[in-house]
Amino acid sequence: MTEELIGASAALASLIGLSHWARAVPTRAWGDGTPGRTRAWAIALGTLVLQGMAAVAAAGPTAGVALIFAAWMALGWLLVLAMNLWPEAALRWAQRLGVLGGTGCVVALGWLLLQG
Repeated sequence: MTEELIGASAALASLIGLSHWARAVPTRAWGDGTPGRTRAWAIALGTLVLQGMAAVAAAGPTAGVALIFAAWMALGWLLVLAMNLWPEAALRWAQRLGVLGGTGCVVALGWLLLQG
């Protein structure tokens, strides 16, 4: 696997945490503010750990952390824009792409582990 593919997977994985958080807070498109913030926090932190491990393993500590910050900011902004324009489709695609990115991170970490 190349560093670019691992970086793209790490960036897309941020959609897991972003979509769960958007559903746990009162938003105009998805969230109703129901209790679930603890679960959303746990998912967001788990996503950060998974992304951080994959990005740092692929690109080094400085570039990996910068990639994670940039992904959360850029994809968070795009997700808010999409939520306001196409709420149902944005939720479906955010979850699908987030799972795809998370799966890519897990596969990349396993592959890097097997390489030694």
